Amino acid sequence: MTDAPPVMVVTGTSRGIGRGIAEHFAAKGFVVAGCSRGASTLGELAGYEHSSVDVRDEKQVREWARQVKRGHGRIDVVVCNVGLVKLGALTALTSLDMFQDFVTSILTSTFLVCREFSKIMSLQRYGRIVNVTSIMSELHAPGTVAYASAKSGVVELTKVLARELVASGVTCNVVSPSVVRTESSLAFGDEWMAKMLAMQTIQRPIDVAELCNIIAFFAAPESSCVTGQVIHTCLVT
Repeated sequence: MTDAPPVMVVTGTSRGIGRGIAEHFAAKGFVVAGCSRGASTLGELAGYEHSSVDVRDEKQVREWARQVKRGHGRIDVVVCNVGLVKLGALTALTSLDMFQDFVTSILTSTFLVCREFSKIMSLQRYGRIVNVTSIMSELHAPGTVAYASAKSGVVELTKVLARELVASGVTCNVVSPSVVRTESSLAFGDEWMAKMLAMQTIQRPIDVAELCNIIAFFAAPESSCVTGQVIHTCLVT
């Protein structure tokens, strides 16, 4: 680490959890390099720089990683927050295209981001990777076969990466939020929200700020002995 502000990479910053993470850590003095497929929605947020990147595209992710490294000389934290915001379907009604869309948008994109940025972190002998999954992979709720499978894959990817990178001073962990209060989750409606919350011990939506508290723990230089771990924001009932 240097005396310069830490550099944090955040994916999916156009809305929801990713946007909240970017705002939170920029306010804490981080340089936040964020991306989404479109233009920035964060205006002139101090400490934030935006790139338009489709994280499902190998070439775009590779160039983005190199761009951030060239611009700042190092990358301290990567928060991979990728998802597909739409309702799924019961397994019998889930098309192959729908299943593959979830897997590509969540698992493949996380793999590409982790692969490219971990190369940089390995060479600098320091880094913190935090992947955002979902408690839905533990709830086994009907209609989440594609989403939950993809998020579960992210957990396993992270644990393998943790073992591979431990000797390089890079930690890899997972934060698995329960229902988070975002425009997207609220748009699913009261009935959906009630069903999801009924399966949780904390039966309320959490705020992004609460999630950022866990990310800050994983991202801290002092957390060098914590890797391959998953923190859920509630127990499963």
